[in-house]
Amino acid sequence: MDDSIKIAGLALGMIFLGLGTGGIRATMTPFIGDQYAVTSPQLVTTDRGERKIVDRDLTLQYIYNVLYWFTNIASMSLIASTYLEKHVGFWAAYLLPLCSFWASMFLMLLCQRSFVYLLPQGNILPKATKVIVCSVQDKFRLDAAKPAFQAEKYGKIVGWDDRFVFEMKVGLVACKVMACFIPFYLCMSQMTNNLVSQAGQMRLGGIPNDTVQALNPIACVLLGPIIQKLLYPTLQKYGIPFKPIARMTSAFVLMGAAMAVAAGLQWAIYTKGPCYRLPLACPGADDGRISNDISVWTQTPIYSLLAFAEILGYTTLSEYSYSKAPTEMRSLVQALRQVSAAIGSALGMAVSPLSVDPKITYLYSGLASMMIVSAPIFWLVFKAHDRPDEQPDELETQPPLDEEQAEK
Repeated sequence: MDDSIKIAGLALGMIFLGLGTGGIRATMTPFIGDQYAVTSPQLVTTDRGERKIVDRDLTLQYIYNVLYWFTNIASMSLIASTYLEKHVGFWAAYLLPLCSFWASMFLMLLCQRSFVYLLPQGNILPKATKVIVCSVQDKFRLDAAKPAFQAEKYGKIVGWDDRFVFEMKVGLVACKVMACFIPFYLCMSQMTNNLVSQAGQMRLGGIPNDTVQALNPIACVLLGPIIQKLLYPTLQKYGIPFKPIARMTSAFVLMGAAMAVAAGLQWAIYTKGPCYRLPLACPGADDGRISNDISVWTQTPIYSLLAFAEILGYTTLSEYSYSKAPTEMRSLVQALRQVSAAIGSALGMAVSPLSVDPKITYLYSGLASMMIVSAPIFWLVFKAHDRPDEQPDELETQPPLDEEQAEK
């Protein structure tokens, strides 16, 4: 087959993969949250006869931790797919996720009647855009978009109410938080490229170097229940607040620690023979078949720290962005989160010239420094938003006017 056809097929497959992944991530997170329709605390009686208050925020936190736990169960399939590719072929490795998707779609169709569906609200973008335009006209103050202000200052009747303006204000905070995760995504991207290459420079013991990254989902599966069932309840028991912004700040610190360990391990690789600072590239490497004399399992602390950071970072970001986004814009906000991930990947390409020996130590060190420095800045900027959002005492209760009735 002609190479150009192969490249075109690969490009087409990657485009479909990107569209599918983006669509799933933008819709699945709000869809999962919508299944928990309770909006106020409830007093329930357990099987043991104990009376407890069920808090919506804590329940959403639990739901998204469970979702992420199952996601990492699925991620461990990379072990099987790697060996399928090695011993059977790429077609078998790709057949595994294809069959899994068809099984998942069958289950979703089978259970569709039991799901909670929100009524379609139409295209919310024009209304949101007009609110932002109104705020820009008055020195970027969102309160200037409120109907009373617009009517008094400009004599305009707008097609939204105070509640929508309030939701927009809170939703924009969530968008700012997501933008701060761009360096986080950049660090996470090291797991699928540079850390895989690092494993290839080490003593593998017959294990494919791209299988070692399975340590990450394994660590997530093991740490998830410990964090949810032990860490969070213990902190709550002793009255130590560990709210979303605090959890995400901790994730930044842990990510910095993971990159610091990666830098230290890369330095350790350079101290071992036979090739020292040029792994697999010296005459003693036997044409790349002999790696430096250090075990690949020393990468375990890196993947464990990455898993801890993921659980505190990604799951909390899912919970935070869902709870803060306006009801009609939850999928849009999740889509904007994927934009942050895309920018992080693009930055990964920008720093790729450092992904060579022996410069890669500087890359890991730089990423570690960036995350450690950004953590306290993130905390100082957003710590005020760790408190519950206080809605105004009086919010408009009338439904917004139709767009045709609103003055442009």
